Order: sequence, then C-alpha cells, then structure tokens
Amino acid sequence: MRKLGNPKRLAVQYRGKERYLIGPNYFDRYMFVLKIVLLSILVSVSIAVGLSALFSTEGIVEMSVGYVLSLFSALLQGAAWVTVIFALLEYYEVSIGPDQAFEKWEPSQLSELPENKALISRGESVFSIIMTTVFLMLFFLLSDRIGIYYNVGREISFIPLFNNDVIDSYLILVVLVFLLNILIELINIIKGRWTLKIAVITTLLNVISAGLFIAIINSLTLWNNEIIQEFERYAPLSFERLILLITIVVIAVTIGESGSALYKGVKYGE
Repeated sequence: MRKLGNPKRLAVQYRGKERYLIGPNYFDRYMFVLKIVLLSILVSVSIAVGLSALFSTEGIVEMSVGYVLSLFSALLQGAAWVTVIFALLEYYEVSIGPDQAFEKWEPSQLSELPENKALISRGESVFSIIMTTVFLMLFFLLSDRIGIYYNVGREISFIPLFNNDVIDSYLILVVLVFLLNILIELINIIKGRWTLKIAVITTLLNVISAGLFIAIINSLTLWNNEIIQEFERYAPLSFERLILLITIVVIAVTIGESGSALYKGVKYGE
C-alpha cells in the first residue's frame, strides 16, 4: 500500500486531471468577466440609489447605510452567479477557447489570426452589459417612479407609466429579458470571435428575449390607464398602434441582429 503512495494523489492520477473550482484554462476570462459584472453593478446601483434619493425623505445616514447594504448585496450576488457559471464550465469541461492544452506545446500549434471582422468587440459587449445592468436596476428599484412629471402651479404632479397593482407580476419576465441580453454579451466576451455555434446561440437568445419583451409590452394591463388616456388625448395615434409600431421595430431589429450573427458565424466560423 505504501508503494502506491498517497490515496488522494493516486486518485488524481486515475482521474487524469486536477480538480479545480475554476482552473487555469478559465481563470483569466473569469477574472475579466467578474470585473465587468462588478463594475456594472457598482455603476447601476449607484445611479439607482442616487435617483431614489431624490424622492426619499430619509436622512443622509439612512441613505448611506441603505446604499452600502444594497451595493454589498448586489456585488455578492453578481460575483456568486459569475463564479457558478464558470464553475459549471470547469466541471463539464466546456471549451471556451481554441486551445486549452497546457501540456506539450509547439509554436506550430498556434492557430492563424482571425480576420478583424471575425472578432467580437469586447468594448461593445462591455458597454452593453453596463447599460443593460443600469436599466435593470433602475426598473427593479424605481419602477413606481417611472412616468410623466409635470408642473401644476407650484407643485409637481406625477402620472406613473405602469400599473402598480400588477407590476410585481411582470418583474420576473422583465428581469429575465435583461439577464438574457447580459448572457449574450458574456458569451461573446468569453468566446471572443464568431463561430457558427456562437451565432446560433446568440440568435436563439435574441429571439427568446425579443419574444418575451413583445409579450410584456403587448399586455395592456401593465400600463397605467391614465397614461393611455393622456397619450391618446394628445397623440395622433392610439396607444395600441404605438405598441404595434414598437413591436414591428423590435422584430425588425431582432431579424437584423440575428441575420448578421448567422452570416458572421457561417463566414468566419471555420
């Protein structure tokens, strides 16, 4: 038994690989994505809490404590989700790059540099993640403050955009739409270049996200009746016609983005 050595070391030899939560194949991308997510959360929570402070009657101390607690909770959850995603990639050994081998390496193993058009812009993906996170936090924390503000004498009146009686039932769907869009950009950052597989995944997530968004905005119970009445009072078209136009635009944009992704995936995927 002693000749066989430490049982744990022997088990690793039989397994053929070291066991990591997040191994060296994934660690660099994990840190990059983690920094993006944490930065996005920091910006979005700061903006959301800052705007909510405009409507709050709490003191500076209470608002500061609330900000710190909200920021800590959001950062912790964001870091946890990113870690879980990469831990699953590590566990199932999902390929996220053209070369994951750290063993015998020769310069001849280097793949040819892809065309610039085959690369996915990290800057655009990072910007999209930050903006999507900001809008998500604003909607999640200030949905009851979104609407039309107008002066009546010396007072400011407010008409909510959403029906506050049913808004909570839509929060999960709205959050899902935002998370799908963030997931698309995270996949693009992790992979870094267009392939047919990435194009198909991006297209599928785009279609699902657009479908959920269209279903949400076409539910008239979501909108405040007073907003609908005021819109139809001054606008040259009905509120339902406006929703129809927005739906057409969303479909057109989704078709355009999906077609572009599939074209790049087919052309540069080899």
